Amino acid sequence: MKLYNQKDTTIKIKQKAKEIGFDLVGICSPEPFTRAYSLIKKRKLSEFVSDNIEQLTTPREHLSSARSIISLGISYASKDDVIDNTQNKNTCKQFISLYARGIDYHKIINEKMDRLLAYLNKIDPQVEAVAYSDTGAILDREIAYRAGLGWIGKNNNLINPKYGSYLFLGEIITNLVLKYDKAMEAQCGNCNRCLIKCPAGALKAYHLDPDKCLSYITQKKGILTEEERKDIDNRLWGCDTCLDVCPYNNDIPVNIHKEFIPVLESDIETILQFTKNNIPLEWKNSALSWRGLRILKRNTIINLGNKGDNEYIPLLERVLKNPSPILRAYAVWALGQIKADGIIIIIKEHYKSEHNKIVLKEIKNILNKDT
Repeated sequence: MKLYNQKDTTIKIKQKAKEIGFDLVGICSPEPFTRAYSLIKKRKLSEFVSDNIEQLTTPREHLSSARSIISLGISYASKDDVIDNTQNKNTCKQFISLYARGIDYHKIINEKMDRLLAYLNKIDPQVEAVAYSDTGAILDREIAYRAGLGWIGKNNNLINPKYGSYLFLGEIITNLVLKYDKAMEAQCGNCNRCLIKCPAGALKAYHLDPDKCLSYITQKKGILTEEERKDIDNRLWGCDTCLDVCPYNNDIPVNIHKEFIPVLESDIETILQFTKNNIPLEWKNSALSWRGLRILKRNTIINLGNKGDNEYIPLLERVLKNPSPILRAYAVWALGQIKADGIIIIIKEHYKSEHNKIVLKEIKNILNKDT
């Protein structure tokens, strides 16, 4: 490898990362995350996280020659003032997590990391490096914590004193020998706001139960339980409660990066009419698009059921004609939540032409409650 000064090179890499647009940059060792390993062994992981604990906690599983990890953070904090469609009587205000309301962060961060990787290649044309941003089987937050970008709070999010916890993270594992930063001490103190306010009781101090987390539930596939449907309330995608109540997210810089300024807004009827061919570009370019349209439509139907307004009856009746049995099943459930004359007649009428077992089960549940 090309000879270089460790201290000077570290400074230059950090300067370049800031120039490219990262708000936070730190360096840490690629040694195994023994603390995280012991914790993960005792806990259930979300289906969105790899079950390969060795890969999650051992950076050299990703790059055997690793000598350093460059940890990167970028703020997506924005004013929450875009989505308010309540002026339209046919619209139910739905909650969309702030991280998903701008351009998909994977695209933004990967482009910036590619530029930083090109810079590393100038430092040493033989450099070896791999980059991830919520894309590799490795613990982004553990890396960021070790690299001094912040501490992992009771809400399980990385918290930085200046930028709070509205942060996207990425990392570059490299064989460059760089100067390491020190980890930051936790500063949550006696504050338990996130634990108290978690709407589904998914948070314990420094531990998250993924099965109860509403952000996870809005994204998971399969048939949701009655309790899960009720807990979702008006959430179309995600849940930001533990972020919103954190005192470290008060008085932080906002709208730093125009790519993450919220742009998503739509009414209920429009979402239910989305297809692969007509979905607006801002939705297609959002981080929520990865899970597919059916999840968005399912959540929308659940939102309508939880709203329970008579005005949504015609909309839900149209969903009963949808070719997807999953959406028809949720439409039956949503209709059953509306306390209005004629609902049971609508459901009984649909029963005559329905053949799918999942939908029929929902119909029987509603009819049994009515008897």
